[in-house]
Amino acid sequence: MTKKIDYQTLSAELDAIMAELQKDNLDVDDALKHYERGLELVKQLESYLTTAENKITELKATFNK
Repeated sequence: MTKKIDYQTLSAELDAIMAELQKDNLDVDDALKHYERGLELVKQLESYLTTAENKITELKATFNK
């Protein structure tokens, strides 16, 4: 079973990665790993927002009938 992660958790992880990437002493290999994970998180967050937007559109359509 896949555990569903909420928007706030994903956003917090992305914030932590951004903080790590801003450190001066970050190893290049670690920076690359963080960058890759950051891209994954951005994709998940965009999907989450698209789903929420679609749900709002559906709700508006239902209530406007």
